[in-house]
Amino acid sequence: MNKVNVSAVSLLMVLLWSVLACRNDRNDDLLEQLIGRWEIEEAYRSGRLTESLAELYFEFLPNGKLLTNIAGMPEEVAYELSGKKILQRNGQIDVEYQVESIEADNLVLTTNLRNYGFRFVLSRAPETETTEPLQ
Repeated sequence: MNKVNVSAVSLLMVLLWSVLACRNDRNDDLLEQLIGRWEIEEAYRSGRLTESLAELYFEFLPNGKLLTNIAGMPEEVAYELSGKKILQRNGQIDVEYQVESIEADNLVLTTNLRNYGFRFVLSRAPETETTEPLQ
């Protein structure tokens, strides 16, 4: 290999490492912000306000577990982060949520379920309202 190819490969490796390192930092920041219980304020199905999800909640635990009733019954499922996506797995349904925005006490998620677009506007529950993990 000539010097130009070695330099180009080295530069590409450094750039790739930088992008991956930043992505992991963002995932760590998002995870830190997500931990805790979030309760529904408003839910939209196909752009229209719906009351059918009035009791919806998500409780993100730091160990990759999520307590939720998105499938109609409380259950403990696994989740992982991929960029600004939350991947819910190993439950009654697998769901991919897009984090539209997150602040200290507000979280907005979007997803598609059963061919309907959903938008969930959630607020952080006081810490005394957290649920115990399911057995």
